Amino acid sequence: MIKQPQFDAEYYRRFYANPSTAVVTKAAARAEVKFVLAFCAHIGVEIRRFADVGAGTGWWAREFSRQYPRCDHVETYDRSPDAVRLYGHKQLSIEKLGGRPADLVVCRDVLRYVPDAAAAAAIRSLARKCRGVLYLHVITREDEVDEAASDMTGYFRPARWYLTRLTAAGFRNAGMGLFVSRKFVGFDPFAIELPKSR
Repeated sequence: MIKQPQFDAEYYRRFYANPSTAVVTKAAARAEVKFVLAFCAHIGVEIRRFADVGAGTGWWAREFSRQYPRCDHVETYDRSPDAVRLYGHKQLSIEKLGGRPADLVVCRDVLRYVPDAAAAAAIRSLARKCRGVLYLHVITREDEVDEAASDMTGYFRPARWYLTRLTAAGFRNAGMGLFVSRKFVGFDPFAIELPKSR
């Protein structure tokens, strides 16, 4: 059995609210959202509907709304009763995600806490929800982790585990956690071909 953290008020205080122990600084949050929005603009995704799945404290959606105020529909979801109570999200397990498709879907630091079957189902749900870009941030077995700053719980799967399932669900990997849905037909990435070794 994999140890799971308690996603309660103390967890959010320690890893997000307290500047001395927070895993994301305000500057890093601004830069991350700006980066994702720049990619969306670059490939021509107009964000009319946004969804933050596993929103936690809601920092991503708040920063998104600050940087992209013209988006009319901002949806936030979380499974944690405390996150729902404290931050106003709709309570939902990620594998049960549904509703109208969104142009930008963010799923940050969620899938590593979900067992394999549920994580695979969650990826399929994310594919149904996303009609543009998915930004997926998940720590994998290959990543270096600051063990003093992280809760070090969950399932540290190989990156290939996620990539295989994301591809099967209809996403194209654009790198840096950005995946483009096959529903967005305007995406025409550059192909870098390496010569075959002799």
